Amino acid sequence: MGKATQDLRKEHEAILHVLNILDKMMDSENRDTDSLLKYYGEVVYFLRIFADKCHHGKEENYLFKEMLAQGIPNEGGPIGAMLQEHAQGRAHIAQMSQSLEAKDLVGFQNAAKQYRDLLRGHIAKENFVLFMIADQVIDEESQEQMFEDFELFEETVVGHGVHEELHAMIDTWAEAFGMG
Repeated sequence: MGKATQDLRKEHEAILHVLNILDKMMDSENRDTDSLLKYYGEVVYFLRIFADKCHHGKEENYLFKEMLAQGIPNEGGPIGAMLQEHAQGRAHIAQMSQSLEAKDLVGFQNAAKQYRDLLRGHIAKENFVLFMIADQVIDEESQEQMFEDFELFEETVVGHGVHEELHAMIDTWAEAFGMG
């Protein structure tokens, strides 16, 4: 397993943990609407920054490009399918956000469940198909360089300290919803 794909797998674990916490949030009956809206808003922020901008950004700007350079097809191949699912995920996040602005908890939960289901399947495909292909076609030296590019990407595109801030949010939610 290469260093870059290992980093992406670790991020998948964090995303899946957040999706489990989100399930707990949506099942929570002892929270008032304003409290839930606050938590849901934080989750949307996390998904936009961590899952999409950071994680999907690394995949789209580095991993997928390197896989294409190694001859893995985009159209009709695994990369094209993953890009399509990234776009679907962004649409679900946009719907979640619009529902929050309208204080529509049911609309939020419907979009969140669609996103959750999409991402769980998406992550399984990446972990058990795409990343395995990447590990076969991208050598260790290139994986190491890609990991360094990931670190620079986090710092310059996502921002200094943001990754740590997002992980602290996960800990806060896990504690608040009994998953610590």
